[in-house]
Amino acid sequence: MLKELMERRAALKAALEKLHTEAVDEAGEARSLNEAEDTEFTEGLAEIKKLDERIGELQEAEVREAATAKHNVEIGATNAGDGVQSEPNPVYRKGDNSTSFFRDLADSQLNRPGAGQARERLAKSQETRAGDLTTAAGAGGEFAPPLWQVENFIALARAGRVTADLCSKADLPAGVSSINLPKVSTGASAGVQQTQNSALSDTAMTTTSVSSGITTIGGKQIISMQLLQQSGIPFDQVILQDLAKAYAVQVDTQVLYGSNSAGQVRGLVGVATNTAFTSASPAPSSVTNANSLYYAVTKAAAAVQTSVFQTADSIVMHPNRWAWILGSVDSSARPLVVPSGPQFNGLGNADSPVAQGFAGTFGGYNVYTDPNISTAANSATNQDEIYVLRADELWLYESAVQAASFDATYADNASVLFRVLGYMAFIPNRYAGAVQSIRGTGLVAP
Repeated sequence: MLKELMERRAALKAALEKLHTEAVDEAGEARSLNEAEDTEFTEGLAEIKKLDERIGELQEAEVREAATAKHNVEIGATNAGDGVQSEPNPVYRKGDNSTSFFRDLADSQLNRPGAGQARERLAKSQETRAGDLTTAAGAGGEFAPPLWQVENFIALARAGRVTADLCSKADLPAGVSSINLPKVSTGASAGVQQTQNSALSDTAMTTTSVSSGITTIGGKQIISMQLLQQSGIPFDQVILQDLAKAYAVQVDTQVLYGSNSAGQVRGLVGVATNTAFTSASPAPSSVTNANSLYYAVTKAAAAVQTSVFQTADSIVMHPNRWAWILGSVDSSARPLVVPSGPQFNGLGNADSPVAQGFAGTFGGYNVYTDPNISTAANSATNQDEIYVLRADELWLYESAVQAASFDATYADNASVLFRVLGYMAFIPNRYAGAVQSIRGTGLVAP
């Protein structure tokens, strides 16, 4: 399937290139595409985008399958009858209601009947396997959830952490209290040699570092013993879904607005350079530069480019702001940002409707909507803000998520506490200027 998709993509790309090559007038000079050709070209690009997404998914699956196959060889699970050995978790399998990770976690802590078997299943589930994201964290009831549950956790978390998921990501090393990245403060110099055998330019480099403390993010659920003992189905996903949403929002909020104090990381708000957008009656279509959101975005993007000498690649805004842009029209009631397809002098394109995440383009830059963006930026109480940034210059470090259960102090209520805990560090200031914010009276609540 992967080969077929790649061949299809190559054929489409060749057809689009041929379309441009053959667009010549009677004199043999290159000309612009006509309406039919432009439609064909746009539709071809859209199909290539879809193919790229599917190819990426299949390539990731191939990497996981190759790692699993290698691990099977290492542990001797090469026969067809050894299929269970190649699963991400040897005990708690997706769709299997006969076992429950969280129920075993509680039983092992409470020494209920079957606690010994529960501990054995938990221990076996922690065996390092191909593709596992986490391993046992230690004693005291702390265990890593099965891989498929972690994957569910991540899938749920993505919707609540749009900006965080744009950043460059790395595993947070164990046993550290801070993350430090070296940085060149001033570089070497070069100059014109005035005469032969004369001294060359010589300036010593100086270095510094940027750092982030470690922030702890966690959540808990208190479950009744009645639910624990009488429930006929595992409730692992119920617990994880509830905690995942709260956890995801906190990670994203830290990335955006961490204060760099009181246990928080430094967020984008603390490093962004502000581009003002002020207007008594703001609209994306304002032709005067000072009142044009399009101009403000272009100005912020230029500031990124002149600061880090790389192009800005992402715009992050509140969903309400994007809806306001989509609702803006010109003097002929034509939308300034239109759904994918042919357009005339449009400011951008809208993707399929989304609540959060990738929404389209504006000024040539990808737009992501994030509900965690403040609608009361700065000292104002009725303004949101927009971030224009180079995402791969923002580094987010995260630990594996750990789960634990506790019955102490809850016994008199016949309850058990389940806890999910993780650690993060964030370095948004590796290069000053990689993050620009757009703020001002032009961003009053639409």
